[in-house]
Amino acid sequence: LDSILLSAADRYEKMMAKEPLLIREIPLQYLASILGVTPRHLSRIRAKVK
Repeated sequence: LDSILLSAADRYEKMMAKEPLLIREIPLQYLASILGVTPRHLSRIRAKVK
C-alpha cells in the first residue's frame, strides 16, 4: 500500500530509516527497481535528500 500512496522520495526516506545498510549495499539500479523508479530518478531523489 505504501508503494501506491507514498511518493518515490518518501519511499526512499522510509527505506533509509528502516534499512540503512541495505541502501548502502544494493546497487543503484536494483534499489531503483525496488522503489519503482528509474536509476536516473533515484539519483535525483538521493541528491535532494542528502
